[in-house]
Amino acid sequence: MTDILKSPRIVEDVRINNDGEAKLKNITHEVHQRQRAYDNKPTSSPPHSTRTLNILRISLQLSQRLFTTKVQPGTTSIPEMLFFFMNHLILLNLFFVIAIYKNFLFIYRKSYLKFLSLTYYPNKSPQVIRDDVNKLSKIPKSVSCILDLKDDDDENGGKDGFINQISELAAWTVSAGIGKLIIYEYTGALNQSHEILIDLNKSIIKNLISYFGTETIPKFSIKVPHKNLILYSHDDNSVGEENGTRDEINLEIDLLSRVDGKPTIIELTKTMSELACNGELSVDDITIDLINEELIELVGPEPDLLICFAPSLNLEDYPPWHIRLTEIFYEPENKDVSYAVFIRALKQFSNSKVNVGR
Repeated sequence: MTDILKSPRIVEDVRINNDGEAKLKNITHEVHQRQRAYDNKPTSSPPHSTRTLNILRISLQLSQRLFTTKVQPGTTSIPEMLFFFMNHLILLNLFFVIAIYKNFLFIYRKSYLKFLSLTYYPNKSPQVIRDDVNKLSKIPKSVSCILDLKDDDDENGGKDGFINQISELAAWTVSAGIGKLIIYEYTGALNQSHEILIDLNKSIIKNLISYFGTETIPKFSIKVPHKNLILYSHDDNSVGEENGTRDEINLEIDLLSRVDGKPTIIELTKTMSELACNGELSVDDITIDLINEELIELVGPEPDLLICFAPSLNLEDYPPWHIRLTEIFYEPENKDVSYAVFIRALKQFSNSKVNVGR
């Protein structure tokens, strides 16, 4: 059983079937060589739409239909006509009450978020973030964030805005003393080419300089588990070795997408089934522990805290195996990646209690 858990055969087969690299490929040197020759070309982002419901407009339309539409009841009886209009009037009043409540709740939440953004402001200072974190009883070892790629016309939209959001999250995470940051975006827009990873790497370095200065820039790595690629912020030959490199990295950044969720579990199931049919894997050895070890090797460990930067809780096909014991946080009506939401998520985690088993 122990030999099977340590064998890379299952992991390699799944990665090859998912069009990834069988061995971890260090693209740091290749990226740094292509940086100078790279021509930053505009790219079109995947379609993204936000449905907006205008309650006032719907109320006016319903009122207009109620009083202008010619109603032809089945009978001309006055009591029945009065009963018909009374029912519609009650329903319309009920809708008005709910609409007023929803609008009041929306305004309250927006005002509260504005107040939080003024109260919690990092001011590009790691010391301010450390002071906020030191007040907490505990902090997570790894944080995962669900982000949406907005349209180019939206504020902080497009891939440039998306990269800026990740850069800010990286600075907040490393300043808080958290060693791992997992970014989940449904389409995997940043995993499509090395050029985008170059832009992300440069943006994170530039943002870390604004926080820490040029002398003490934290070292970080960017990993794409699906393609089994890794990019280091510093071009060092020793970094590519398996031994002695993890201690040099202050922050590990993983980029996940939909492919790392259910499709990876399906490929893992197919691979184990084929190995079992061929007699290379015993059916008795297929256990929860084995599946857990293989998924950790393929996707990564389970995060302690998951932050959804969206107005409603939508996991967007996040890898289901990796959120079994994860603390999940979101702020209603919030659409921006803000430090206030980030620090409130850390506060909720510090007050949470995880019960494993009984």
